[in-house]
Amino acid sequence: MEPAGKAIKRSADELWSTLSGFDLFQHFSAEQRAAFLKAFDNEPAMRIRQFRGGELVCGKGEFELDLCFVLKGAVDLFEIDGAAARTKVAERGAGSFYGEMGALGGLPRTLDIVAAEDATEIFYLPRYCLKFVETNDEARAILSARFRERAIRVMVTELELFKGVQGEFIDRLLANCEIKHYDQRGIVLVKQGEAGDSLYVVRDGYVQVVRESEDGAQRVLAYRRAGEYFGEMSLLGGNGVRNASVLTAGKCEVVRIRREDVAALIEQFPAAERQVRATIERRLKAEEQLTPELSAILKDSGQYGVIQNDALLVMDLDLCVKCDNCVTACESLHGTSRLIRTGIQLGKYLIPAACRHCDDPKCMNSCPTGAIKRRPEGEIYFQYDMCIGCGNCAIACPYDNIAMIETGKFDDAQSRKAETLGHEFFRPYPVPSHAVEQTLWSRIAATHEQGDRERLEPGLWRRILGRNQESTQQAESSAASGPKPGSHVPAAYPIKCDLCDGLPFMGCVHACPTGSAMRIKPSDLFSQTTDTLIPGPDRVRKAIGSHD
Repeated sequence: MEPAGKAIKRSADELWSTLSGFDLFQHFSAEQRAAFLKAFDNEPAMRIRQFRGGELVCGKGEFELDLCFVLKGAVDLFEIDGAAARTKVAERGAGSFYGEMGALGGLPRTLDIVAAEDATEIFYLPRYCLKFVETNDEARAILSARFRERAIRVMVTELELFKGVQGEFIDRLLANCEIKHYDQRGIVLVKQGEAGDSLYVVRDGYVQVVRESEDGAQRVLAYRRAGEYFGEMSLLGGNGVRNASVLTAGKCEVVRIRREDVAALIEQFPAAERQVRATIERRLKAEEQLTPELSAILKDSGQYGVIQNDALLVMDLDLCVKCDNCVTACESLHGTSRLIRTGIQLGKYLIPAACRHCDDPKCMNSCPTGAIKRRPEGEIYFQYDMCIGCGNCAIACPYDNIAMIETGKFDDAQSRKAETLGHEFFRPYPVPSHAVEQTLWSRIAATHEQGDRERLEPGLWRRILGRNQESTQQAESSAASGPKPGSHVPAAYPIKCDLCDGLPFMGCVHACPTGSAMRIKPSDLFSQTTDTLIPGPDRVRKAIGSHD
């Protein structure tokens, strides 16, 4: 997928002559400058692109995790309302930068970015290259201050608690709030029995609420996700003492608001107090419905990282007949199966080994070329023409859900899909045409047109699988033909579940004869109770829509 704009070549010295005018770079030492420019010469994702006036640079909701510097021209920042109408909210001219929310927080763009002038030039600094800026103390302080102010303002506009609150009060919050970032699970944020002195807002990720009984037994009560808050009961609903502990459930970011500012908010804006008290009442009722069995499932969900995922592949064990059609279908479509029908069990659901499209994708952060992308709906996929086959993503995945597949075998599968569906899939080099029945794949796709739930007849997947036996020989022949002169072709490519990107259906879900296999949101696992886990954003549309 080609990015917007067109690539512009600049030497390291030309780039620095412009960047040196940015406040972020004015305090660099000669050594820091040399390290930055060496990275520019060697990192393909550190790039410059030029845009026409009015051209969309980046859309709201896109996961473009780069810090962007306007070298020439200007960009306009637009908010998008429910009717898709744009409202200009800011402008960034030459010498300014934007994108700190994505680069530092891993969050999608919150505004549309549009080039305001012809020949606008933007320098992209990918998230994994921020280290070449943050080695400078002054630059790190500037970035941190910008991120803090932007993060709090975004939080305030999105949180119901601050609806109608005046700007002067928000400025007071900006001066007094504290943002805390955590990268690990199990870090205690507040402790049961301590005096409550703050309200916390979850700005990103999840936290786990745990209560310890007198005999020392612990029960997981709930999870709070981005946009939720905790600590309200000790401030408004009780004797000022925390009635539960709150721990990180993975990577998360929280905003700490002092007791004094909460008291001022309640005093000046009565609607805020009503909202908090309604939340307290709802949560107390939810605790009454929480069974020990569900509490145990919640605990396991946090321990195994289920909570931080956007699209879980689950198998309903009450329906599963252990036919392995899902695994066979995946292998037939992609050359190697991207799922293994073993994993963790939560209640009646088995969560097999397959990509979970995490909120905090370690694979994306480890990619040296930026080849791992994320769509606004949440799907994580590979942009293979940027992949160098280093395998960093497979090493970084905490769930071992990324594998490396030999280039010939990978190309064989890509070729068959392209030949059948009539559009291109990335292929590292040309291969001989494959003897794939045209009607075979069209019949597979046809069963998913207009929501048709027709199942494939027995033996059809075996016929597809039979093709894989001869495809091994074809792959070897493809490898022998070699790449185009001067091109780099890795020995292997990474594969993972990308929700059958480019196909009109998901093979595993489609091939399941009983409807056991499905993609769901983590919150669906806890539908037995209310307010145990607030449903996340309606992302990964293809995945969730596949079984509705």
